[in-house]
Amino acid sequence: MNDNKAKDNKRTAQQIQEALDYAENVISTIREPLLVLDSDLRLVSANQSFYREFSVTPAETEGKLIYEMCNGQWDIPKLRELLENILPNNTSFEGYEVEHEFPSLGRRTMLLNARRIHNHGAKTQRILLAIEDVTERKRLEQEMTSSELRYRRLFEAAQDGILILNAETGEIVDVNPFLLNMLGYSKQGIIGKKLWEIGFFKDIEVSQQAFKVLQAQGYVRYEDLPLKTRDGQSMQVEFISNRYTVNGEQVIQCNVRDITDRKKTERMRDEFIGILSHEIKNGLTVIMGATSTATREGLSREDSRELLSDAIVQTESMANLVDNLLELARQQSGRLVVQCRPLDIGVVIQKVMQMLQSKSPIHRLVIDVPPELPLALADSLRVERILYNLMDNAIKYSPGGGEVIVSARCDAGFLIISITDQGQGISPADQIRLFQSFERLEETTSEDIRGTGLGLRVCRILVEAQGGRIWVESGKGKGSTFFFNLPLV
Repeated sequence: MNDNKAKDNKRTAQQIQEALDYAENVISTIREPLLVLDSDLRLVSANQSFYREFSVTPAETEGKLIYEMCNGQWDIPKLRELLENILPNNTSFEGYEVEHEFPSLGRRTMLLNARRIHNHGAKTQRILLAIEDVTERKRLEQEMTSSELRYRRLFEAAQDGILILNAETGEIVDVNPFLLNMLGYSKQGIIGKKLWEIGFFKDIEVSQQAFKVLQAQGYVRYEDLPLKTRDGQSMQVEFISNRYTVNGEQVIQCNVRDITDRKKTERMRDEFIGILSHEIKNGLTVIMGATSTATREGLSREDSRELLSDAIVQTESMANLVDNLLELARQQSGRLVVQCRPLDIGVVIQKVMQMLQSKSPIHRLVIDVPPELPLALADSLRVERILYNLMDNAIKYSPGGGEVIVSARCDAGFLIISITDQGQGISPADQIRLFQSFERLEETTSEDIRGTGLGLRVCRILVEAQGGRIWVESGKGKGSTFFFNLPLV
């Protein structure tokens, strides 16, 4: 009987030892440092990871209070409070974060977990303390948070529309404010819907096909794509889509840039080039025809003089066109320089009047300038060009003839010059566009009234360069008066 009991005790002891050996082997292979503390919070044992991580030996640490180890680096009031409450209150703690400067490691962030080790029948209680170095993880988390914040700020502040789609379904998962404002949609009205369900695109079938191409190739670009806003307005956009992976999921980013104004400018530029070519070709045809005919034998002197006069008028018009182009080029390249000196405006008006006298026999050019007018501070050549453009327009855009009156007066330190015609007038809507490049009024784009739409833009550039401003007063069927002012000496 005693022999059986002895055998059972021996077997039990052997099993306990095997369990202890197993547990020690498991603990020794764990990468995180593990400590076993007694009820006084003295180190009973630790695994190899602890000794390796903190560059200490068992002889230096075992039997010491945890607050004394590593030169007192673990003497943290909050940690002391947590550990001292574990045994009497049968509690534990997890995820307690310690950020400390360790001599052997530098500034590190440690995550601590502790709990009581249950050992029924034992006189002393033990505490298992696990230490996880989360410094690198915290750094990566902070970098990711900063990166996400930067991306979100860029996403929210971008001056292009941005859509984020689910790469598999085509559903919209995010949209930035700029696109919502551009197209007139609310975020709630877009999120969760497919791109072709919103009504962005005119052709749903083409949009679906483009999405399939994007899924297959990972990239799609449209340089000129028609879209419709929520209220039905048409616009042209540049549409670029890329597929990439975020957090293990495939997404599609669509960048939408409104190029409606750019396309309009390109069309206006192309139209301007066509008009310019037409003007030059017509002018050269008139000059070549007039000079060739004037040299023929048997032509009367009066006829020759009239032909040469036509050639001179065309030459002056072409020269003014070239001058306007040069002024615009100087302004756009930042090389426009004005030489402002005291100027008698009456002299310049007389000179321009003589240049334009033969432009149209059905118009009467009238000067209304007081004899004792103060001098202006201006660039005479540029003022001459402004007057030529405005008076030439007055003649051109009042095809029924009548008077073109040039007047001048002083007001509040400025000399105000006005050019009044008896033409067809300008609507308020057209007046807004008058001083932009290449603009020609819809009502005046006939073959009888030629022009590049460049003169008034150049007038504005030159007036403002001399410290003045230019404006118009007009009404449909009531003629027009163009004003510009220049500072007095």
